[in-house]
Amino acid sequence: MAKLVCEECGYEEPVPMHCGQEMHQAGDELHCWMGPNCGVHPIPEHHGKKMKLAE
Repeated sequence: MAKLVCEECGYEEPVPMHCGQEMHQAGDELHCWMGPNCGVHPIPEHHGKKMKLAE
């Protein structure tokens, strides 16, 4: 299961789900597996910096 990680402190949170599956990173956004027309979320920030996607 993929997670979002803060590179500064190591805080972790699960990748948001959409349509029953984890969203994937596309540029500076998270997109639904069915495409950006279905669901798009900004990548969360922690300590004012975007979190990184980790497997």
